[in-house]
Amino acid sequence: MIHAQMGSLAAAEEHLHLALDIHGLDRKRTRAIVLADLGHVQLKRGNIAQALATWSEFFDCADGVQSVRINDGLTNIAARLPGLPDSPAAAELGERITARG
Repeated sequence: MIHAQMGSLAAAEEHLHLALDIHGLDRKRTRAIVLADLGHVQLKRGNIAQALATWSEFFDCADGVQSVRINDGLTNIAARLPGLPDSPAAAELGERITARG
């Protein structure tokens, strides 16, 4: 996320995709955290539909995982959802947040 903090969102997104390739499904917590970060970068780049899809994948990976960083990711996603245009994907994420909370 250093790239994102420095304003290089394209580089941040590229590195997060590389991290997903490295962290397979056997590391659900790490993969979920990377997906939460990737969704935030995608949103900052204006790719709302892609961010929502990535966050949906985050929820799939985070299912059953208890972690402070997972909870932080969930909180950050929940904070951004109200500012997004209404869509079925956004509504579904809202429901998943409510169900997990």
